[in-house]
Amino acid sequence: MSVTLSNVVMLVSIVLMIAFLWYAFLYSRERGIRYFAWVMVCRVIYAGSVIMEINSESLSAKMLFRNMEQSSLLLAVPMVIFFVLALFGKDDYLRPFRMMQILSIFVFWLLLIWTNPYHHLLFRSMELNEGHLEITKTVYSLAFTIICYLIIAVCVFYLFVYLRRVRPELRKPGIWLLLCGCIPAAMEIAKSTYPGFAPWLLPVSVYSGFAGMTMLWIVIRYRMFSVVPLARQVVMETMEEGILIVNHRGSVIDCNAYVEPLFAGSGEGSIAGRHIDSLLADWPEWHRACKRLETGIIEIDARVNGEERVYSVKVYLLASRGRAGQGTVSVLFDVTEKKRQMERFMKLNQLKDQLFAIVSHDIRNPLAVQASLIEVLEADKTMFTRSHREVIDALSGQIQTTFVMIENLLEWFRSQKEGMQLHPERLPLKEAVEEVCRTLRIKSEAKQIAIHTEIDSDVEVYADREAVNLIVRNLLTNAIKFSERGGSVQVGAETNAGRVIVSVSDNGVGVEEERVQELFDPLRLVSTTGTAGERGTGLGLQVCQQFVRMSGGQIWMESVPRQKTVFYFSLRAAGSEKEIRE
Repeated sequence: MSVTLSNVVMLVSIVLMIAFLWYAFLYSRERGIRYFAWVMVCRVIYAGSVIMEINSESLSAKMLFRNMEQSSLLLAVPMVIFFVLALFGKDDYLRPFRMMQILSIFVFWLLLIWTNPYHHLLFRSMELNEGHLEITKTVYSLAFTIICYLIIAVCVFYLFVYLRRVRPELRKPGIWLLLCGCIPAAMEIAKSTYPGFAPWLLPVSVYSGFAGMTMLWIVIRYRMFSVVPLARQVVMETMEEGILIVNHRGSVIDCNAYVEPLFAGSGEGSIAGRHIDSLLADWPEWHRACKRLETGIIEIDARVNGEERVYSVKVYLLASRGRAGQGTVSVLFDVTEKKRQMERFMKLNQLKDQLFAIVSHDIRNPLAVQASLIEVLEADKTMFTRSHREVIDALSGQIQTTFVMIENLLEWFRSQKEGMQLHPERLPLKEAVEEVCRTLRIKSEAKQIAIHTEIDSDVEVYADREAVNLIVRNLLTNAIKFSERGGSVQVGAETNAGRVIVSVSDNGVGVEEERVQELFDPLRLVSTTGTAGERGTGLGLQVCQQFVRMSGGQIWMESVPRQKTVFYFSLRAAGSEKEIRE
């Protein structure tokens, strides 16, 4: 009767281990679980072999099942090794070749177990004593057994190290899970240490399978195979951002190594389980967001490893199973270098503004005075000799070209500055164009180029006066520059659907079709020498394009090489400003 009861108990124990094995195989794709499942397979085979050995009577049958027991325990050792390596992400050791190297040692010893009757290297004697199998091991067998126990002990140590890194609420159940898993190993050590107790320790080692019920309950209760414990280290510890998870009570429930240096001077080692009232006292905004369960982006200053650092902290609300308000997750980004680069950029930007201010004041104004003086000389150049008139013409061309270059450079810079605004108004277009033509009279007369304006007096645009003058002046300057001596330039305008289309055409050298797109490419500055040797920077059309767009219009061109070139640009017609305001 007692034997039957013992068998029932052992069978129930095996069923519990099989249930645990089945649950492990459900999550066999998770990191390390497939190796844990094979450990459970070895345990089930071991337990079944123990039952068969107890119920066998002949020496040969008992020896067969004892070999199966030894084989299953032996193969469990490399599976435990692989399980630990997988948890710690040591994938280099889990490649097939490396695994075969480790397995080959245990497979070799497995062959020695089954071939022992021929060489007797592992067992000196095997005999039955009152129905129980007693084996005397050799020194080789004892040494290898001790090595295996040491390997298991090292693996258990690293499993404890791993459990220290998981979330605090999972550490205690993880430790209980590990302790329950160590019970069968403890039974085997006791059997090897006290051989005289082996007959009754043998079934006890199977009864320890009841610990599998506790292990199964812990795994299911805390979802140990499916959630954070196995993936947490790989994900959180390899992130280049800091993670701080705080529950609704204000206690730290998890963090990674990235954030721990921030609290190095707080007086304690680990910050897990501590309250944010003391941890975040130096950063009130961050503390308030975590305390009130609010989302937000906060910038903090911290001294880490003796160096001042700047972090951007993004606080997210932590939800659990569809319920908000469970806590907060703070993600920290080190923005120190970015901050320093921004400061350097701002200093360079200020230097650039100062430089252009100097150019505007100290170069532009003297050039404007020189241009005015040259105009006076050109008006009275008939009083001078021919050689002097040629000098005046050359000097006038140089000063006018330089002045236009400086004007374009400054206007382009002004258009690039953030926050620049135009001041549109009702503007008679013909009046604005004729004003520009007067400023270019000397230049056009020097090349004997006639400028014809064909714009009705009632055409008005809604635009910034300075912007319109700048656009028309650059287009007329280009038309004069690329027209042959004695040519003509026409400026026209027509109204169409609330827009005024202005055209500036000339009968000069024209532009090749493949170069048309290059003229408006902001990344390329195309500068071509004029028909009289005039030079430029290539900024004129870029400035025109920028100010036309800022005025809400478009600019384009048509050209036939050696025949004509027409530039068009559109502006809002006066009266359309009401629609814009609305």
